[in-house]
Amino acid sequence: MHTTQSTSTPAVRRTWLSYLLCGLTLCLILSGCQLPGLTSNSSSGGPSTVPTPTPTPAISANIKSQGTMELQTMQQWINTMKQYGGQTATYEQQYSSDQQALQNAHSASTYQSALATARSNVSDLKLAAIKQEQQSTQQQLQQMVSNWENSHPYHDTFNNKTYKMGFEYDDKTGIGNWIKDDLSTAKTFADYQQIVENTLMYITNFKAMMANASDKTPNNQPHQTDLQLMQTYGKTDRQVLVVSLSEQTMRVYEHSKLIKTLLVTTGQPDKPSPPGSWWVESHQTHVTFKSIAPKGDPYWFPDTPINFAMQYHSDGYYIHDSWWRAEYGPLTQFPHQDTTGDSGADIGSHGCVNLSKSDAQWVYDHVQLFTGVIIY
Repeated sequence: MHTTQSTSTPAVRRTWLSYLLCGLTLCLILSGCQLPGLTSNSSSGGPSTVPTPTPTPAISANIKSQGTMELQTMQQWINTMKQYGGQTATYEQQYSSDQQALQNAHSASTYQSALATARSNVSDLKLAAIKQEQQSTQQQLQQMVSNWENSHPYHDTFNNKTYKMGFEYDDKTGIGNWIKDDLSTAKTFADYQQIVENTLMYITNFKAMMANASDKTPNNQPHQTDLQLMQTYGKTDRQVLVVSLSEQTMRVYEHSKLIKTLLVTTGQPDKPSPPGSWWVESHQTHVTFKSIAPKGDPYWFPDTPINFAMQYHSDGYYIHDSWWRAEYGPLTQFPHQDTTGDSGADIGSHGCVNLSKSDAQWVYDHVQLFTGVIIY
């Protein structure tokens, strides 16, 4: 009788064993790898994902325009520094450095940092440049005044002393001292900018005074320098009191038309009337002036009743009547013998613009607050 043989021979068993080992190996390999985008179990058993990179914020067009503006501002102030004789090498290096930093910035944060540095440099440069401009304009005024004074002496036969015309502008007793006082307290850009603006005003008025010195037009006629100053200060369309220091004359204009001419006495050499473009700050009648100098001081004066007073600058600079005087007009700002015999009338004022009582009343009746006052 025949028996059936089994097909599970040793060769077949070896083949199946190989297949089984390959399968186990593949499973082990797959369990140790993770394909991109697939999830794996975290230690807590939950799924986790591969972190997505955070995009870098773009530099906006607005912030770029701010950087461009700062660079342009820096260049303008460098040019200003050069114009007034300042040294600019350090600031030009800063400009190149800031320009490169802004160009190389590839993110909003790095651009903002470079922009903050540029702004700080511009601020420092502005202050240095305005100081340089102030120094240059001050020197220009001082040189002009010194040249003029030295070539225009006035010998006073009353006391046999020689004075200098234009003393109202010098840095000894004149407006140059105001500049020094302002500089002693100046700290900010705005402080120095105001000093520059004031100095340019003094230069403008001084040039007008020099030009007017050669003008032979009678003092009771319109003067070209008056009209030019009114135009410069935007006062051609209103009422203006124009005081010529060299002529000791006030000309009153209404819409650029001369309506009145008055003789005046302005400040003496040690107490000059400040030149500039001012305005009527107060409008008073029947007031008493009190001396700020102590009794015994050369500039002390007793309490003095004033009929008509119009302040044109703070610190007590007025246009007012001086009833104790009889003489006004050319050279009365210097020592002289007034016909009243009052020693207080023998020299100019302490900085005020003095008028006879009747003339002061006319001015009082015709002006109002903010009426323009130009002194040159």
